[in-house]
Amino acid sequence: MSDSRRSCRGLLPLLLIVVAGGVIAGCNIVVPVAYVLEGPGTIPAQYELRETSTAVFVDDPNTAFPRTSLRSMVGVRITDDLISSGTIPSSMMVDSRDVLALARALETSDSRVSIERIGREAGVEQVIYVSLDGFAMTLDGYTPRPTAVCSVKVIDLAAGTRVFPIADPKGLEVVGQIREVDPINFESFAKRRRVEDDLAMDLGKNVGFLFYEHERVDLGENLGVR
Repeated sequence: MSDSRRSCRGLLPLLLIVVAGGVIAGCNIVVPVAYVLEGPGTIPAQYELRETSTAVFVDDPNTAFPRTSLRSMVGVRITDDLISSGTIPSSMMVDSRDVLALARALETSDSRVSIERIGREAGVEQVIYVSLDGFAMTLDGYTPRPTAVCSVKVIDLAAGTRVFPIADPKGLEVVGQIREVDPINFESFAKRRRVEDDLAMDLGKNVGFLFYEHERVDLGENLGVR
């Protein structure tokens, strides 16, 4: 999918990830009904970031993604989109790849480093934290439908608190999905990696959408050809 996901509370589930070979385990992806029913238009930002020094930290605490390089792709896409949309000036954004390298340097085999410390060490006042929760090439074990899910929250280090989302400490769920994929793309390692790369980029795009106004996807693209 190419639209950012909202919280699943109060929405009728259209799709539920099941535990199966190659299917996201331990994570439910709920697709809002509004995403299918609504047509073109603009969607406002769900949260307006403070214009201050900012870092995007993409975490994969449970090794949900098949390759570590995909973390960098998600972070770079978010960072680039925030800059290109005019949400945060490039002079205030820290390269997300540097943030990943910093996190690796700070972590030990015995303990994980906190988001707050990563932000302080990176010299920023605002951290967009993205926790990668699931990644699969199919939802039912048969039909190609690459899907990735993450949780997003914003930490204001100057205020010493989470500022988005306010209600859910786990973060806001965001889904990325490539609706139509030719099965031939799974026949070789190289082609499969390209699909994985595209999925990571789509997820990063949808995370960025949380923070600036953007165009809604066309209705026809939502419905697609199954």
